[in-house]
Amino acid sequence: DAVRGDGPRWRRVVVLALLATAPAIAAVMHLLWGPRWFPCGDMAQAELHMRGFFAHPPLVGAAGRIVGDTGIQGSHPGPSLWVLMLPVYFIGGSTGGSLMAAVVSVHLAFVTGAIWLAWRRGGPTLAWLVALGSLVVIRASGPAFMVEPWNPWLAVLPFTVYLLLVLDVIVPVDGTTMLRRKLSLAGAVAVGSHCVQCHAGYLVLVAVTLLMAVLYLVRGAGWRSTDVWKGIAASSVVGLVMWLPVLVDQVRREPGNLSLLWQHFGSPNEPALGVGRSIRVVAEQFNLVGPWLTGPGAKAPSEGWLRYPGFLAMFAVIGVGVRSARRRGETWIVGSLGVIGVFVVVGALSVSRIFGPFFEYTIRWFWILTMTVVVLSLRGLIGDRSMSRRAVVGAISSLLLLSTVSSAQAVARVYLPGPTDSRIVGLLAPQLDRTLDGDAHYLVKFWDPYTLNATGFGVVLELERMGFSVGVESQFAAAALPHRVVAESDVDRVLWVVVGAPIERARLDPDLTEIASADPRTPEEQVRARELIDDIRAGLERTGRDDLLDSLDRPGASLIFAVPPLEPDVAVDVSTLILLGQPVSVFSSAPGVPIAAFDGTE
Repeated sequence: DAVRGDGPRWRRVVVLALLATAPAIAAVMHLLWGPRWFPCGDMAQAELHMRGFFAHPPLVGAAGRIVGDTGIQGSHPGPSLWVLMLPVYFIGGSTGGSLMAAVVSVHLAFVTGAIWLAWRRGGPTLAWLVALGSLVVIRASGPAFMVEPWNPWLAVLPFTVYLLLVLDVIVPVDGTTMLRRKLSLAGAVAVGSHCVQCHAGYLVLVAVTLLMAVLYLVRGAGWRSTDVWKGIAASSVVGLVMWLPVLVDQVRREPGNLSLLWQHFGSPNEPALGVGRSIRVVAEQFNLVGPWLTGPGAKAPSEGWLRYPGFLAMFAVIGVGVRSARRRGETWIVGSLGVIGVFVVVGALSVSRIFGPFFEYTIRWFWILTMTVVVLSLRGLIGDRSMSRRAVVGAISSLLLLSTVSSAQAVARVYLPGPTDSRIVGLLAPQLDRTLDGDAHYLVKFWDPYTLNATGFGVVLELERMGFSVGVESQFAAAALPHRVVAESDVDRVLWVVVGAPIERARLDPDLTEIASADPRTPEEQVRARELIDDIRAGLERTGRDDLLDSLDRPGASLIFAVPPLEPDVAVDVSTLILLGQPVSVFSSAPGVPIAAFDGTE
């Protein structure tokens, strides 16, 4: 099980990491040179968690599709993603651009950590393979993954580090000391906690494998080893530090976010994915030509006829790698693949328990499992050829070529997240800046049947950035944090962010004063939007979805996440309508005054 004696060389590790993350670096640099970005929707919510970090530290993660028994929205478990992005976000001036740069910094940090751990574990060959695998995953994930501060994205690459740390504990290579295994356990607790705090979908996978790591550590040294129990105690302290903000939130709020998570996942009111569908999903994900390699989407090979052949091909790759590794006596590769097999089984069981609508991004950890299996199998096949100058030149050249091509593609394809909403907020902001009173307090309300209040949250963020005192209603506590919730009786004016068709009705209401407006569409696009609304209305009626008709001109069931999903042709029309954008106006009213335009009356 001997691994080449020279340890990780930081300069080479950093070079490999920069090559692996070059597409993300190139993408964000390209965007930073372009027009200013006004974050909206989930991106605005992310920055709202970052702003005023020290005055109002966020104790939970991003708001999610998590609902407690009383209808209160919950959040993903913890705030670690905000903490990790904080340094670059503040250094960059707390702007939308610095938020994107902070995302790239997290990607770079964890890819660097993964390459370092791989070098320490399997020599420079494994380090190169992990760099190559990380680059493939980043490339397949697309430009949005590279720059968006979206919580599911910020757990993917850290999961590689978590996986390698767990392998260090369970399957140590020759020369691994007990101290190193204990440090790896503490690191796994920290990184695993981060993944879970980013997205609750990692919970089962991380909890089971962490327990497995603890049992193997104890088994290796004996139950009576004081040294081992000290290591476990130290890891427990790390876990307590990671989860302390979450516990504080649970004590301070009623109900706390942990209670909401328990209510949501403990008693689901929607059917689970089931065995048949989960088998298909696992076959698509744990696949030699799966989305980890080609990217997600209907055209991915593993989502067509190659679903099961590609799935079976994974076992052929594993078999070749195991056979070669055994021949050279590198049994740590065999053991590592066995442990990842446990990850895959636990992941498959976790997939079968998903309830409600299924979205591929919720199990993006499967990309890392698949990539790591391929990487370890290749390492078993080719061995450690670090002493061959020709091999080194070839490895770096191949990585450099793929990195260059991927960077060029990223620059060509990347765009500002939510470009239409960003442009709308950019048009509204100067009008609001001229109109609003800097000494007044405002409550911002949303009337947005089209974009899930994306524009509204963008307006809240930009008004706060400009120095205005703004708050939101209580149902948006998870999205904007509880300290921004204000009562209507405590503000000087109410601002209504109105999107689409309801604007005309609002303009007729004498209690509303229009203070800003924007329409991102050309005259031709405005005509097209009206046609699309008529087409969507007809499509909903044709497919028996009359319950969603009110969503076309009033807040109601979301057309984007309708359950069951819309028919494909109707869904395409909805997506096209959203991409075109809608006119947006901001109205002002006195607090406490009923607004007839928004109370269901005509």
